[in-house]
Amino acid sequence: MLDALFTPRRLALVGASQRPGTLGALLARNLAGYPGELLALRAGDSLQAAVGASGPIDLAVVAVPAKAVPGVAADAAAAGVRAMVVLSAGFAETGDTALQDELVRNARSGADGPVRVIGPNCFGLQNCDLPLNASIAAGLPRGGGGISFVSQSGAYAMAIYDLATDEQARFAKVCAPGNTCDVTIAELLAELAADPASRTLCFLLESMRDGRAFVEHARRAAPDKPVIVARTGRSAAGARAAASHTAALAAGEAVSRGAFRQAGIVQARSGQELLDAARALDGQPLPGGPRVGIITNSGGTGVELADLLADEGLAVPALSAGLQRRIGELLPPFASPANPVDMTPVWSRFAELYPALVEILARSGEVDVVVPVLLQRAATDPATVAGVIGAVERLRADGVAVPVHVCWVAPRSSRGQADTLAAAGVPVFEWPARTARAVGLARAYASARERVHPPAPQPPPFTGSVPGADDPVGVAGLLGGFGIATVPATRCATPHEAATAATRFPAVVKLAVAEHRTERGGVRLGLSDAAQVRAAAADLLPAGDVLVSPQLDGVEVAVGGLRDPAFGPVVMVGLGGIWVEVLADVAFALAPLSVAEARDLLATLQGHALLTGARGGEPVDLAALAGVVAAVGDLMAAVPQVAGVDLNPVLATSAGAIAVDWKVRRL
Repeated sequence: MLDALFTPRRLALVGASQRPGTLGALLARNLAGYPGELLALRAGDSLQAAVGASGPIDLAVVAVPAKAVPGVAADAAAAGVRAMVVLSAGFAETGDTALQDELVRNARSGADGPVRVIGPNCFGLQNCDLPLNASIAAGLPRGGGGISFVSQSGAYAMAIYDLATDEQARFAKVCAPGNTCDVTIAELLAELAADPASRTLCFLLESMRDGRAFVEHARRAAPDKPVIVARTGRSAAGARAAASHTAALAAGEAVSRGAFRQAGIVQARSGQELLDAARALDGQPLPGGPRVGIITNSGGTGVELADLLADEGLAVPALSAGLQRRIGELLPPFASPANPVDMTPVWSRFAELYPALVEILARSGEVDVVVPVLLQRAATDPATVAGVIGAVERLRADGVAVPVHVCWVAPRSSRGQADTLAAAGVPVFEWPARTARAVGLARAYASARERVHPPAPQPPPFTGSVPGADDPVGVAGLLGGFGIATVPATRCATPHEAATAATRFPAVVKLAVAEHRTERGGVRLGLSDAAQVRAAAADLLPAGDVLVSPQLDGVEVAVGGLRDPAFGPVVMVGLGGIWVEVLADVAFALAPLSVAEARDLLATLQGHALLTGARGGEPVDLAALAGVVAAVGDLMAAVPQVAGVDLNPVLATSAGAIAVDWKVRRL
């Protein structure tokens, strides 16, 4: 599919026009540089006739009024056209889903297979190397780079041209698929992952209708290519705006964050961060660790950058005494050979010191990233800039794979020097905050690609029946079938039955069927003998049957499962028991997941130290607890009749993990 979209041999523009101000005229102008055969068809001209006269057409770029587009799709299907890009608006984004459905239906009517459709209501697509500008953008971004960018915002796709100009960034492919009526975001990811020209894959997303497929493709790609995502609609207001803008509901932020982490996706908070991370990753080697060496001529700027790097989980380590002595021999008096290395404003020596220090730090083995801060005169001096470029070139020639990222603190009038660095493949980021975030995201990818696990095998389909919420003992049996231990519980309908069932003390008596038993006063704890059990049961039985269990201790963990509309079966883990919703220390992952993935998931909790023996406590059996999490994932994946699972709490101890309260919700 990708070759028909981005490298078509013969292309037809349907709706070509010479009338200024029309979409057809804009596209005719943009396609003028296309090196293949371009057929300019006016609205109403036949693709079948064009194929008969000129031969097969790989791609049709459509710019006719919305009402005419389904007819073009039918014509394209009959003509054997492989793909269409529909830029015309007036479909599902305006509420006319019937017209969009007709477009898709007609595109799939061909005897030789479907016409794959990008759009409608879209920016279009670009191949910056071919060149091909089948879009409404004013121009093509600079080619020759490995960044490919897919955006559900057409405005961001248009802004890429400005970014490429301003930051000297180089791109491979750009696509904004609009309403995404046929070709999905996940399919584009899979195609770009297989594209040798696309080395760094960037996605600005407003909705996640095919979230699971996207994550599965990203998991396969992440070990070899960074997948960077900025997702709008994370807040309630943003989600409303995204839904109205794309005619699609956004998936829950917490679920998508967990699924992305599981797949090794780098998560940026904004489009700017996404593109900064892309430049950092596409232009330099990966950071081999978290240690950053800073070179500056301003103590204050160096300290600010060090603080911001720490916020990203990176370190600015003290240099060894020997390395400091070596650096100190180069520096003027009152300069600091520590890290940050502060040469002071010794302007006359900038061209000598900056490149020398870049090389010394990068070759030292004591840092994993080098960040020279080019401040004021250091940035405006062509000799200093040339020296830094030369140092980086020597490092690469010698096989030193330590990335160098420039922090740029200088007036706009000196931007030409930054362009020189960027054109030489040295990424430049304005101000410490952007620099720290870009380096942090580059390191995040280097760590993520090592953490990604292969997909867990799908469990065999469940063929039994699912007990209802009114049968907690039966639900315990279902859970046990998946290896989830539950506290022994006996259902009782009389105080005498309850007293007889209590064989271990202290005991617990609780309502057998109730939501939020604790808040409703439906639980009695710490019952020390049969008489107390009998009294507690007598108090609760007017509201329904009770369960009698021994009372256990341990660290309270909530484990659950749900079906997300975009991601399918999902597991959740959190700390706090009855306080889990208050503490909100929870994490999500797609199901099924391996025990190793479940342990990784537990490690992301802010309160993870409670599980590993904080403040002298006894560490819990993490393997057993992770096994419960993985088992809930297997249940959610194997039993499609189950809408959700709640094990809250699971009590984790050094001896294992056991659920003492459980619910399963059927669809």
